[in-house]
Amino acid sequence: MLALRSSALRAARVTAPSRAVAASPRLFASSAPSMKHILSATPADFDELAIKGNRPTLVDFYADWCGPCRVLGPVLEKVVTEESGADLLKIDTEEHGELAAKYKITALPTVIAFKNGQIVAKMVGAAGEPGVRAFLEKATSA
Repeated sequence: MLALRSSALRAARVTAPSRAVAASPRLFASSAPSMKHILSATPADFDELAIKGNRPTLVDFYADWCGPCRVLGPVLEKVVTEESGADLLKIDTEEHGELAAKYKITALPTVIAFKNGQIVAKMVGAAGEPGVRAFLEKATSA
């Protein structure tokens, strides 16, 4: 079902250039170079931070058409701060379906927390700020 929806949306993007998403990754970082928010992460970013990195990394698997994803995204960006000790990657499942398939993402949004290359926590569905803070605490204390 996800693959069928992905194909239809990919076709819609081609025919609707006004809704095109910038292809280049947007990197937002605090003044401390250790914290990273990559809102349009690539597989290379994923490999560098989630798999090879030594900091906890929350990976948000999302799609532009997903309403709950649009609700969860800003909450994650607010909660994952320099003080949290974690990084945030947002993977567009439409553009990087290979990563979604590898981690068996069957529902959106799905957030997977990695620490030292290992999955330490997983959250499916949108959550409010208290739920995201509890998830982050679980991920960073693992």
